[in-house]
Amino acid sequence: METRLEAIFSRLRETADFADVDFSDVNATATDGDTALHCVVRWKDLSAAKALIDAGADVNRAGDLGYTPLHVACMQGNAEILKLLVESGADLFALSEGDSPFTTARLHGHDQLCDFLAPLMKKAQAQDPKIWIRARISQLQQEIDRLEKEL
Repeated sequence: METRLEAIFSRLRETADFADVDFSDVNATATDGDTALHCVVRWKDLSAAKALIDAGADVNRAGDLGYTPLHVACMQGNAEILKLLVESGADLFALSEGDSPFTTARLHGHDQLCDFLAPLMKKAQAQDPKIWIRARISQLQQEIDRLEKEL
């Protein structure tokens, strides 16, 4: 395993949520469903986010409360990480418990992120007018999958 990834995973193992996580899979989850990428985005660690994405981290993986790493970047107000995630294929229309990353940024007072996301979303909607419907279906499917695991 790459030295940079080993350092990231070592730091994560120091937290209670990731203490016993097997990082043989870069998309391994903590007890709350978050991945290493969610966590380094929360830490505002751009280089760690790049390393994880380069290693195959899923930029659209929903974690705690359905938040993707893009939602977390929007909460944190981190424009550099937000741009990295978008350039890496993050879903602009992913829904957490009903909120898109744009709405999350707005609710957290990060209007500059909304200014960046709005034209990208408008362009995507022009190409696919039903993109919001697909996002809602995806959110509902994730909830069904989660509930089926509990049966």
